Amino acid sequence: MILPPHCRVLACKVLYHELRLLGVPDSQALYLDQGLHRHPDDLSRQVALALAQLEQDPAVETVVLGYGYCGGGLEGLRGRRARLVAPKAHDCIPLLLGRHLPPGAGVDQGGTFYLSPGWVDFGQTPYSEYYRSLPLLGQEDALWCCQQMLKAYTEVALIRHEPLFREHQRRMGLDMAGLFGLAYREIPGDLGWLQRLLACRPSHDVLAAPPGQALRQEMFNTG
Repeated sequence: MILPPHCRVLACKVLYHELRLLGVPDSQALYLDQGLHRHPDDLSRQVALALAQLEQDPAVETVVLGYGYCGGGLEGLRGRRARLVAPKAHDCIPLLLGRHLPPGAGVDQGGTFYLSPGWVDFGQTPYSEYYRSLPLLGQEDALWCCQQMLKAYTEVALIRHEPLFREHQRRMGLDMAGLFGLAYREIPGDLGWLQRLLACRPSHDVLAAPPGQALRQEMFNTG
């Protein structure tokens, strides 16, 4: 898929591998750190700053957002002169699965903790947090803190997009499941929703906001 020259992509870095696979060149994309999701106010501020940066280029007419609503991180965002295109999703996991999840399921809720190539390489997870805090807290306290993050979860699921699959993704999923006493499984991914997003056409699962129109939570609901 070739993006028109007037389009740019502004996305969470966990989508980097999939967007590259779909043909989005680095020259037309700006990626932000996944850790911003921990603080929706920071996410909102940094996305707005990045959008303003992209709009400094007079050739940019459309900005595709590689974000869901993300806990309010996109609330009130508006393009000054660019049209915004975004998925009608509440986080990135449905985008990677290619389908909506049942209510209450998602990257931060439900019984399944999802991993993907981007989450393994760029995301902050209880697994990465355990090894970050290990020298600070010691094994027992670091393990306890991370187990509290996962107390609502029963399994780790790796979303597999075959062209992107690497053995280190499976190793991390298995190690994470083993460390925290969770089940492990692999789920085939589907890039159809991301493809529709990059087509920049409003649909049942893609929204488009003209310049000046603010994004609101109800715009991300479907059905």
